[in-house]
Amino acid sequence: MSAVASSPVRTAEKPWAFTGHELIRGGITAWFVFMMLLICGETAHLAMLYPSSALESAPERLLGLLFFLMMIALVAGVVSAFVVPFGIVIMLPIALALRRVRSVGVHLAVYALLGAAIGGGYLVAFRGGRPLDPVMPWDYFVVVPAASAALAIPLAWWWTARRALRIDAGLITPGPRHPDLDAAYEDRVTAGDHAEAPRDS
Repeated sequence: MSAVASSPVRTAEKPWAFTGHELIRGGITAWFVFMMLLICGETAHLAMLYPSSALESAPERLLGLLFFLMMIALVAGVVSAFVVPFGIVIMLPIALALRRVRSVGVHLAVYALLGAAIGGGYLVAFRGGRPLDPVMPWDYFVVVPAASAALAIPLAWWWTARRALRIDAGLITPGPRHPDLDAAYEDRVTAGDHAEAPRDS
């Protein structure tokens, strides 16, 4: 990993170390990817349930479907936003344990298994403990969120890790962070104390 030398946290011994900011970014990215996959998946599902010919014969149904899709996105977005902090807590010890593992494939496999466990747990909870029963058309309202969660976690890790390495390599510049107002105030006070210090005669 050629970018290790310029990284503030990643070293030759810990090539996949990370900062708290990167961990939080990974959680936010997972939420964003989940929402995109969910909206696209549910849109495709509704398009299969209601082909264009059916919508042309009853245009008002299209507005109903759009409202239904918006409600799905709203509920899923709020619920998943509350889940993200807990997900970060779960992922922290896993990420710490993998800091010394160089293989990208191992990282992806671990996060894919984590995503599959979360998606599988969702299916078990919402399909009455029978996740492998035959899937009916309306069951995809449960299958799509489960699949979205399973894919979002490894995809979010890959995107976040790729961005961190590109920053280390100087290929991209991270955006400005919010200023630390307390630190800035302390710096001004310290500078003022030095300026007003009595001079030796």
